[in-house]
Amino acid sequence: MHGKNLNLLINAGGAFLVLFVVGYVVWSAFNTEQSQSCTARYPAARRFSLQSASGKPLTAAELQARAGLRDLGVVNNAAVVVVDGGPSPEALEVKLRKLPGDADKTDTVRNGIEFHWSPPGIEAATSACMSYSVWLPADFHYGGGGFLPGVIGGERGTSPREGNVRLTVTPEWSGEGQPMLMATVPGGEDRRVQSSGRPLPLDRWIRMDLEVVLNKPGEPDGAVRLWVDGSLTLDADGIVLRSDDKTSLMGVLAAAGYRRSPEMPGLLRLSPLDIAWK
Repeated sequence: MHGKNLNLLINAGGAFLVLFVVGYVVWSAFNTEQSQSCTARYPAARRFSLQSASGKPLTAAELQARAGLRDLGVVNNAAVVVVDGGPSPEALEVKLRKLPGDADKTDTVRNGIEFHWSPPGIEAATSACMSYSVWLPADFHYGGGGFLPGVIGGERGTSPREGNVRLTVTPEWSGEGQPMLMATVPGGEDRRVQSSGRPLPLDRWIRMDLEVVLNKPGEPDGAVRLWVDGSLTLDADGIVLRSDDKTSLMGVLAAAGYRRSPEMPGLLRLSPLDIAWK
């Protein structure tokens, strides 16, 4: 009798151990997938290159032509420069200085640059992974906070150049330099995810990987995530980024600047922008 009970206990213990191991493997795989940069889970990315067809850095005229007709500040504040020790031979140098008074009427975007890039094939995407690096000089002032390139969405089948942008998700930095994510959803509502960690480092290149996952219409299952130098820094799940399936991702918001017009001009550099989607 005691032998049967002992066998039952051993069998039960073995079954529990198997369930524990299986559960741990599933949990570990899920958390590893979430903590890894989105670049490991997406197909090959498309790049906004900073080189001409001849392999030389883009001239000012070539850069403006690629930026399109609705650019802001590209002529005044942007230039492709050759850099040493960066993630690519060229970088987009952005001057965070005020634009001419007639370039824009608001106080929030009268510095830096802004333009849209919509690579072919992205029109029906419901998730995207965007990657680039940013360099902030040693004397960089965080000011009142600022913004970096991100992802845009809009009505399926339209172009951002048609003025149909409904959704933007952009990395930002706070007045103390901590990374943040800002999502502006259809209807104009802003949703901010802020980090309490260290500020963005200065005088070196910083890798930024941004993932945007649209929710299913009617379901709170969207997500935005930001990896800084390969570390998952901001992660917001269970959010609503759209109300219907007419909204899809449509490309890149190539923007950088201070949130408010700066008292003193600043400068930063961006590597070529990469984006992959599903």
